[in-house]
Amino acid sequence: MKAIGVDVGGSGCRLAVVNVHTGRIEGDVERLSHDVDTPTEPILDALSTALNRMPDLPVGLGFPGRVHGTTVRTAPNLRSTWPGTDLAGRLARPDLVVLNDADAAAVAEVRLGSAAGEAGTVLTVTVGTGLGSGLHRNGRLVPGCEFGLLPHPTRGDVLETHASGRARDVEGLDLAAWADRFNEALGVMETAVDADLIVVGGGITEHWEAFETRLQANAAVRKARFGSDAGVIGAALMAGHLNA
Repeated sequence: MKAIGVDVGGSGCRLAVVNVHTGRIEGDVERLSHDVDTPTEPILDALSTALNRMPDLPVGLGFPGRVHGTTVRTAPNLRSTWPGTDLAGRLARPDLVVLNDADAAAVAEVRLGSAAGEAGTVLTVTVGTGLGSGLHRNGRLVPGCEFGLLPHPTRGDVLETHASGRARDVEGLDLAAWADRFNEALGVMETAVDADLIVVGGGITEHWEAFETRLQANAAVRKARFGSDAGVIGAALMAGHLNA
């Protein structure tokens, strides 16, 4: 079975056809660029056009914020015009499946990726524009655990302000300095949840060998299998009605 996965982020959208049994992306990943200041309507117009070019398949969408059903509640890394938007209605996709983007990435890793078959509590942390987190207990998704929005105990503001990929770019942090910041975030997250395994994903994992040995956590830490494709794959898995 195949489905379409869509990953909406702070710097663009990515969408692809995915084999929901294997997690394999079939064909190319289409990329649509925007930034955090792009209004809602142009992003949705571009996404609707792209989806209309694709096969008639179930669609799952990972969104960077809180969602209720298919309606956006919060969008901390996008413009403030998103809350209240019904994505299914706006995209004319009544069967659209919507979930938090970090939850989508976690679904991919627990179902078919680095945490496949793992019992206990698995925390998947996705480093991107923000600092996403997805939580599974005994293979079941606990939705909406936005640990990246927890307060930082010493620096002020929230964890993702200091340890996200955007923070690394804005502040010009090298990988060693960023890893120290990330360890601070992991410490807070481990206080919030007693994880047996932490999976780290997102584009930062392209540099895994350069910072892996600097990571410090009580739980085992593992590189995500699907990297920056995890959100697309996880969204497709949910659309394909696989049990997350």
